[in-house]
Amino acid sequence: MSFVPLDHKAAGHDGTLQSADGSLFSKPTLQREIDFYNSVQTLAQQQPEDAPLGSSLIDWMPGYYGILTPGITDELKDKAPAGQQIDGELTKKAKETVQKSGKEKQYVVLENVLHGFKKPSILDVKLGSVLYDETANADKVERMKKVSAETTSGSLSFRICGMKISDDFNGKLPDDMGDLEISEVAKAEGGYITFDKFYGRRLTKETAKDGLKAFFKHNNLPPKVQKIIIDNFIKRLQLIYNCILDTEVRIIAGSLLFVYENDLERWEKLNYEEPLIHERLVTEDGEDDDEVEIKIDDAPLSTLKFIDFAHAKHVPGKGYDEELAKGVENLLSILEGF
Repeated sequence: MSFVPLDHKAAGHDGTLQSADGSLFSKPTLQREIDFYNSVQTLAQQQPEDAPLGSSLIDWMPGYYGILTPGITDELKDKAPAGQQIDGELTKKAKETVQKSGKEKQYVVLENVLHGFKKPSILDVKLGSVLYDETANADKVERMKKVSAETTSGSLSFRICGMKISDDFNGKLPDDMGDLEISEVAKAEGGYITFDKFYGRRLTKETAKDGLKAFFKHNNLPPKVQKIIIDNFIKRLQLIYNCILDTEVRIIAGSLLFVYENDLERWEKLNYEEPLIHERLVTEDGEDDDEVEIKIDDAPLSTLKFIDFAHAKHVPGKGYDEELAKGVENLLSILEGF
């Protein structure tokens, strides 16, 4: 299965990949994140069959397909003559392909929630005011405390970490951003304006709404479509809030990923209608167990996903995560004012 650099990205670490057909997303991961995905799936299997869609955390997470490790597999090594280096062709193949064996860094393989969008706008919002867990060293603890205290992570329990919007106005920033120059916080290329993490760090409790407004309204979509998008995200956030209250987890530095379609033809084709929670159609094609191709079709017009679980764990008996709840409450308060 071949992987290539990710087409669209609003935030996150380097090393993110997508499958050649765009249906799968892969990133370097930690064992703790893998364990969390597995435990969420186990708990979901214990849910009653009539549990409402959206009541379980798994309903808000990208589809999880397991792990892979990059590198040269035993099969490739066997093709090299004894005592000789693997030739350039095999090395090139190893670099281009994420393989299922080896002892290199692990990659988690997930549904690519952007697959099927023609022109997605993407917003990454990190939740919570506490940005470190018990594994952090003293230097990181102090650094993350400083980031929280100086940003909306501390004042609102959420912070815009990255944003990518359609460049419908030839690089012009929204009027709400005042005299801010695009070169200070973003770059315009390929039909998009991409804001870096430092833009989100500049926002205050009073101006955070301007960043969210830029994401939802700085485009050429008709007001009717903008309203549908905002209304649907408000309803999704309400559902996620209820889910958080019923889930005993601690998720440090987790994010909500907002995505919506800027291509008006897709909105018209689907008659401006979509479900609040979109269940992708997943099919598997392959001649044998060693070569499985997963196809994910039927893209939504907008979606909201919970992502980034490198510092997440279940905490039975300890109640819900108040940091997550507070962040979602404040997001709702702002969006409901648009």
